[in-house]
Amino acid sequence: MSLSQTDFPRDWLAQFSGAERLVAEQLADAVMLVGHDALYRGLRLLLDETTTNRDEGDQDRPIALFAERAVETRDAKDDEYGFVRHEVLPFFPGTDEGRATGTGMPPIVIDPSDQEVGSEGSIANFITGYERLHRDRVLSHPGPDALRTGRVSHIVIVTDFIGSGKRVWEMLEAFWRVATIRSWHSYGLVRFAVVAYSGTEDGLKHVRSHRSGPNARVVHACPTIFTSFVGVDRDAVLALCRAHPHRSRYPFGFGSAGALIAFSHGMPNNAPPVLHSDRKGWVPLFRNRSALGADMHFPAANADALADRARAVLQIRTAERFLADPTRRRWVETMLVLTALKDGSRTAASASARTRLSLANVEQILVFTRIARWTSLRNTLTVLGQRELRRLQLRRARTVVLPTEDLPYYYPSQLRAR
Repeated sequence: MSLSQTDFPRDWLAQFSGAERLVAEQLADAVMLVGHDALYRGLRLLLDETTTNRDEGDQDRPIALFAERAVETRDAKDDEYGFVRHEVLPFFPGTDEGRATGTGMPPIVIDPSDQEVGSEGSIANFITGYERLHRDRVLSHPGPDALRTGRVSHIVIVTDFIGSGKRVWEMLEAFWRVATIRSWHSYGLVRFAVVAYSGTEDGLKHVRSHRSGPNARVVHACPTIFTSFVGVDRDAVLALCRAHPHRSRYPFGFGSAGALIAFSHGMPNNAPPVLHSDRKGWVPLFRNRSALGADMHFPAANADALADRARAVLQIRTAERFLADPTRRRWVETMLVLTALKDGSRTAASASARTRLSLANVEQILVFTRIARWTSLRNTLTVLGQRELRRLQLRRARTVVLPTEDLPYYYPSQLRAR
């Protein structure tokens, strides 16, 4: 059942009337819901790959994990030109020069005047569990002494979501400001990586632009109002976000990201305020950006989520039957990707955001569709790819029959007399 058909958005939807209500229902249904199990499973997979895919000389060295957090900054006046610049301070205080030493800092620092802990709390708990699982291969939030003693090969920033990329970029800069770490990096002794469950294309681009050259990876590209809707539907959603709540400073979320994702622990501020703001009496769908009220609607398994997405996008009535067979599941996933390309997606990240398939899965499917000459190098549909989609449209109201090893398609080699 889609989110708009449950009781959860009832009060929020009651604020809309006529055509606006239909648009609001589409917007609610486009939000990607990510439960704790899916979040931790995805992050664990990427960290396992990060550890395994290192150079042979790094295999016996641990990696250091740090939960994304806000870092200290200051405004510094430029003596030559007189303007004030925003400056990030070293991650370990007082280490911008000389040899860095010490035990570092605790994973999370809570402001006494603000006891609210955001997503970094969930990520820090995950890192603790991952360290216990891989005691000899992982260090949790080590300081300079532990980094040096452990001969760490990678400094990995772990987060649930990369929106604008500003916080992760500043955290990378804070590490870069530590003279010792910068020296290790220059000698090729330490590399940087960023692991997130999801992120926007612009946010990932910003993170990857940092001079430390981080390897930034996500499980899923984040759906946004710009990638989830096309044509008149997108225009209607944009108009809805601008109209509600009245005169919002960032109608599409911080950095105009327009993110459509909600985790069990909350929704990022990069999402449109129409979904989470309570400004001027507005009743939000996710109050205080909390998704706790929608927890019962989070997908229990990836197969369930894919079945729902297949019904919505491809209108396949028997999607669950396909998913029981791995070969048929891949066919459904391939059709989802082809549909995304038909609707204008031109990158693997964009197709991942639109289909809700993992980025690695989409990249693999695109390789095979190019080999089959269904798609071009620019990720556009070829004549053959368009033909496959037309075949799907002809079959969508029936039970789809696919060849298997036991029952392949039969092609007669010659005509027989009656």
